[in-house]
Amino acid sequence: MKSHPIIDRSTVAKNWHARGFSCGVWIDHAGREWRAVTQDMEEIFMAMSGELELEIAGERVQPSVGEEIHIPGGSLYTIRNIGGTTARWLYGQKRAPSAPPQPIESIRDLIQTPR
Repeated sequence: MKSHPIIDRSTVAKNWHARGFSCGVWIDHAGREWRAVTQDMEEIFMAMSGELELEIAGERVQPSVGEEIHIPGGSLYTIRNIGGTTARWLYGQKRAPSAPPQPIESIRDLIQTPR
């Protein structure tokens, strides 16, 4: 029986957050396919369990558990659960840089009254 590394989501999340990415988990049924997805932002992907296939810009890869895949912003991609079991993966999206805080004269500047 093939053994897979155990992926600690909190460790991955800490690493991804330090690099400016979010970290969520997705659980999918056998045979599920997410076809022709595109995001404006960079994304990263890591298989946690199951057999998955990613197709990015026409190129297919079957990532190993724990292998990180970078998906450039604007790329068209498909994720397929090609195994006969439920699959889990982590996904992250690059967060937009925060705007610097702007000074306010008064808390009243933050209140909008209905017209």
